[in-house]
Amino acid sequence: MKGLALAVLLVSPAAAEIPRVRLTMAEAESAARAHSLALRAAVEEGAGSADLADERFASLIPRVTLDGSYRYQTEVPNFSPVPGQPARPFGDHRSTSVGPTLSWTLWDQGSLYKTWRAQKARAASQDELRRLAERQATLGARLAYVQVQLAGEQMRELADALGLAEAQYKEIDNRFKAGAASRIDTLSSHQESLQRRKQLLQAQADLSASLRELLQLVGRADGVDLSRPLDARLSTAAPAALGEATALVELDGLDAPQPALSAAEAAPLDDGHPRVAAYARQAEAARLAASSLNAGRGPTIKLQGRASYDYPNGPALESVTQKSVGLTASLPLFEGRLTARAVSEQRHLAGAAENRRDLAAEELKRDWDTARSALGSLRSQQAVDEKSVAETEELARLIYLSYKAGRSNYLEVQSGNLRALEAKVQAARTRAQVLIQLSALANLAVQG
Repeated sequence: MKGLALAVLLVSPAAAEIPRVRLTMAEAESAARAHSLALRAAVEEGAGSADLADERFASLIPRVTLDGSYRYQTEVPNFSPVPGQPARPFGDHRSTSVGPTLSWTLWDQGSLYKTWRAQKARAASQDELRRLAERQATLGARLAYVQVQLAGEQMRELADALGLAEAQYKEIDNRFKAGAASRIDTLSSHQESLQRRKQLLQAQADLSASLRELLQLVGRADGVDLSRPLDARLSTAAPAALGEATALVELDGLDAPQPALSAAEAAPLDDGHPRVAAYARQAEAARLAASSLNAGRGPTIKLQGRASYDYPNGPALESVTQKSVGLTASLPLFEGRLTARAVSEQRHLAGAAENRRDLAAEELKRDWDTARSALGSLRSQQAVDEKSVAETEELARLIYLSYKAGRSNYLEVQSGNLRALEAKVQAARTRAQVLIQLSALANLAVQG
């Protein structure tokens, strides 16, 4: 796709440089829409429904066909126009007829017209489903992208925590060898280092899973080894515990501006959301179908005209150009309530679609209010997170200095480190939740 920066760069085989996966959120959205099989299916269904509407319209205009027939019979009746005279054949063994025929429904209480309009409404409903599939593809890409962002951010925080734990363990082990620290402190410090290493490996596995889902959505999952991905911001200081990375991930940060999401916070709820509009169109189609069927109870008048080249001309063994025009009228008298039941079915379907439309509107309003409330709370939580991160980092540093001075035990150091790590991870999760709620609002808001 033009402009798509997603790439797996195998630069200089001799240097065996680690492949890089580069992708912005806007590029992910565009690629997901282009790759979405559900969206492609909706497009095809919409095109087919539009073609069917054109087919229904064709029944409103005159139809011209070229008709031909050929017949051969072994016995030809004989006829004597004058008694006593020899009988003569009445016709010929073969008979042919070829020529154009025009047929047109002149009057049917508007049944064919309403059938066409009903199909146009169904086609409009399919178009709304296409729009809905497009929004769902965009939303899916945004949510998957945020999960990769969060996994990468957690990986960075855990890598920093592991680096701190290993540095503290090295210092405490040296103090133990010098007789200034206990074996308990040394073992406790090493256990903390091992725990952080385990958490970091799990974070790498989470990044791998999230990245696989994202690349599958954008259609770029093939040819990339995602067994040990690494956030590109760690590439120069990756912990040895992670081993050699198979791919470097370069995505927007959690704090990177996203104009499409930022605009959704101020946009109003879309009253014409395709999820609601699709049911509205379905209800309209069912009502028109009911009206069309009901019109079939009245008389129908059809016109037919024909010009043909015929042989023989009755008893005369000659060809003739025959022209004819005629009208036919029909009125159903008894059909066992067939039409009435069909009309009732369509009216019930219209009522069901209207109820689903109203339910969808209620659910969208509920989801809209929920997302806005959650976003407001998350904005407040972000301010708390910023203060908590700053204070827990300072507290962990001071506790460790106090431990080195002999005024605190190592259990307090572990507790301080853990609180600082949890505060950073929680801050990252809050930022990710903000993006998730903004994505939900963008999916429900009026599109710019």
